[in-house]
Amino acid sequence: MVRTWHEALERAIVIAIDEGHLKADTDPAQMLFEIHGLILALHHDARLMRTPGAPQRARLAFERVINIYLTDAPRKPRH
Repeated sequence: MVRTWHEALERAIVIAIDEGHLKADTDPAQMLFEIHGLILALHHDARLMRTPGAPQRARLAFERVINIYLTDAPRKPRH
């Protein structure tokens, strides 16, 4: 199940690169690794450790990862 999810997310990252939403030099495997690491940290802190604020920290970290890879190019309108 995790492999299937990884494959789907990596395909989505490649599509986002091809569409110009993510920088052309984005390494899909690296971005996937970073996102998966955040998910593992969230599960650990929220479920095992019951750390207050863990979901908010994970969301902030995810937004930071996304912002690293985003292009400054204008978005193509969807039809």
